[in-house]
Amino acid sequence: MLMGLSVLISATSCNKKLDIVSSSLGSESKEWASISDTRAHLMGMYGLMRAATSNSYAHWVYGEMRYGDFTAYSRADLRSVQENKLKAAYPLVKDLTDWRRFYAVINAASLFIERAPQVMEKDRRYTERDLKFDIAQARTIRAFMYFYMVRIWGEVPLLKDSYDNGSFAEVGKSSEATVLAFAEEELLKAAEELPYVYGAGTQTYYGENSSVWVGVLVNKLTAYSLLAHVAAWQGKYINADVYAKFVVDNYTRGGLEILSVPNIVNPTNGLFGPSTRAQILAIRSSYELGEATNTGHIESLTLGYPIVTKAKPDIYISRDTINQVFDDVNDTRFGIDSVSGLVRTNYFSNYNGDIPIFSKIKVIRDGSGDSDFSIFGSNLVFTRLEEMILLQAEAKVVLGQRDDAIKYLNQIKSARGLKPYISSSPNDLLEEIFLERRRELMGEGWRWYDQIRLAKIKKNNQTINDLITNGGIYWPISADVLSRNSKLQQNNYWK
Repeated sequence: MLMGLSVLISATSCNKKLDIVSSSLGSESKEWASISDTRAHLMGMYGLMRAATSNSYAHWVYGEMRYGDFTAYSRADLRSVQENKLKAAYPLVKDLTDWRRFYAVINAASLFIERAPQVMEKDRRYTERDLKFDIAQARTIRAFMYFYMVRIWGEVPLLKDSYDNGSFAEVGKSSEATVLAFAEEELLKAAEELPYVYGAGTQTYYGENSSVWVGVLVNKLTAYSLLAHVAAWQGKYINADVYAKFVVDNYTRGGLEILSVPNIVNPTNGLFGPSTRAQILAIRSSYELGEATNTGHIESLTLGYPIVTKAKPDIYISRDTINQVFDDVNDTRFGIDSVSGLVRTNYFSNYNGDIPIFSKIKVIRDGSGDSDFSIFGSNLVFTRLEEMILLQAEAKVVLGQRDDAIKYLNQIKSARGLKPYISSSPNDLLEEIFLERRRELMGEGWRWYDQIRLAKIKKNNQTINDLITNGGIYWPISADVLSRNSKLQQNNYWK
């Protein structure tokens, strides 16, 4: 595929690179002179985004560990997160309190938006269409990072311009509403310009056709999906419904489809594997391009013997939780035949062993590696079509449109071999939608945030609702960040 993309992303994925906020993608005007510069900076943004979300297992620790389904086996640092002890003095926990990795992405995006127009003046190969696509991607990535940080820290500094001096500007925090309003504004601008597919037909993009870019770059469906989640996080379900509906009504234009379970879990050509499967928003780590690593992937935490040589996984889901969540023997994700006792192992392996292994995601090398090579090349999938259909169902039930909510819920239930939800069911419809999200999206970084949204609506989870009221759903801010910015104060819950 693209050697330049590989080299740049590999370089920008290093932990040390993100220890400080810098404009290391280049801030000198002379670097913005040709189409090769814009391509390098664009790919660098994606590399920084992958590093921000993957280093220290960030996406999964933030999204799955607090009061979630996973239990830490022998990792005291992960157990502290599980118990919401986020000021524990473990290197991993301290690293995850530092938001500068996300501002590195934001700065790269802001720099691109400011400087890319210069290239069109100097290199005729860089067309107005390319500039439009590229800036729209930068806006989407910047908005995504702000949304990502708001879910973690609540109020964060809002920086709209780049900073080239290698130091984080002393700016105070803005309210959640202000930051998310900016993210929504950016995403709406981007959505107008982004294509469904890059390099379609005879029109290449950076000299490549769509087969190179499919599932790699953010697109129009990405922007609307993020808009739906920004709105849902704020409880603005009228807006969430409109944005999610756009995705659900137009997904075929982006080459999307509801995937069967084998097409989700297959390590070589499934959702998380190296295949060029269309995605709403996936952050890729290709073994072929040298981007696979032995850390920063969920497999490093969840896999154990006999899938890899490590004796026990770092985190696991107990049999009691598995049986409670997957309570239908016909569920194609996981089920136990009541007659034969045979276990369907799409999401879990070693069910009858000492510790069940969450093996839904197991991309070793390029998906065909064996247990001796614990290097992983799985994609970090932030959202996919099934997730958006369930978000649409969530919006519909909150808005009182039960029949539509049931229709969308049953799309997923049908695809997974489950009996449909019927309007006369004694089970609460909203609870059932979130239970389906819990099953379908297990291990994809949604559990913590789903619990928050459900608690805000139902107000029936005392633990989570107390945390919401007191600001305890947010992470503390790194002491290092606070020491460098006199205009910041620690989040109230963690003072």
